[in-house]
Amino acid sequence: MDYAHRLADAVNALRPGFVAVRTIEPERPTAFIGAIAEELERNRIVHFQMPIEGWGNSVVPGSALLAARLMTRKGRIAITLHEWASLNRLRYLSMVPDILACDGFVFVSPQQRESFLATPLVGAAKKQAAPVIPIGPNIMPAQIDPERVAAERVKLRGRGASEADVVIGYFGVLYASKRPDVLLQTVQALHKRGVKARLLICGDFLWDKPKDREAFMALAHELGVAAWLDFRGRIDDEGDLMATLSAADVFLLPFTDGISTRRGSFQAVSQLAIPLVSTEAERQDEFALAPTLKAKIDNPSTILCPVDATPERFAEAVLAAQARKAEAIGVDLAGLWAEAALAHLDFYDRLQMV
Repeated sequence: MDYAHRLADAVNALRPGFVAVRTIEPERPTAFIGAIAEELERNRIVHFQMPIEGWGNSVVPGSALLAARLMTRKGRIAITLHEWASLNRLRYLSMVPDILACDGFVFVSPQQRESFLATPLVGAAKKQAAPVIPIGPNIMPAQIDPERVAAERVKLRGRGASEADVVIGYFGVLYASKRPDVLLQTVQALHKRGVKARLLICGDFLWDKPKDREAFMALAHELGVAAWLDFRGRIDDEGDLMATLSAADVFLLPFTDGISTRRGSFQAVSQLAIPLVSTEAERQDEFALAPTLKAKIDNPSTILCPVDATPERFAEAVLAAQARKAEAIGVDLAGLWAEAALAHLDFYDRLQMV
């Protein structure tokens, strides 16, 4: 939702009133489909952002566009596929009806678009016409309070026997492709080296999978690092969030599919002058359309590990990145939203002519 609202604001800044965001609660699937059909009947463009995390494991969003299309032939349907190559098999299958009903596609990463080009579900013309439009940051650092950052650093470091040598920060939703287990295993690997590492987590597990958090906490105890875990959960206030993240020494984002332009968590932390450890991008040109983000990737304090790196390898990378902390940079991504808005307006204009 943060992404949808920021994109809408950016588009409307260029073409006032062009975009409106509508949300329907998961408990009202009929109203959800009806709202889509209503907009299509007005000959408008209905633009979906998929997958729709807020609906959890519900299959309704994956069939809603097709159901609405069966009610009217008017309007155009667009989908931004934030994931494709790394989609869970069941989620992929649940989205097939909507894919078939769609008139045009947008991707936020070259990696995801390349994988999509191989699908037999969509004709060649639609696939080739699908643009890559990198996302802008959902979280902006404009409201950082330096006094709050200093206080957080003191709190995170601790005192005496519990004083940390390094604070590892993590931001974002936690699920399998973010590898929460690797976060804990890396902390354990550092402690085995005699480095007292604390893990700061600003984010939480998916709302419809409460057992995942329980399993994570149980693993922290099993690995003997529970006392070194500072689990803040979701922080809604943007200023508080960025101040808390700014107190970390190194960020660790061990994505299973490599770092990419589609990762909002990477974009958020890249704006802070703090070292980063992540996994290598699957494509060499992943950041060709986002030179500002590439500057963060190419910085000496950013270290990328192979996707299959061991926790010990991640631990080495954390220490190496921390040693280059003086060279860390934060990048200004505010301009990405204006660029995304221009690209979307071009996409919408072309889609209306189809």
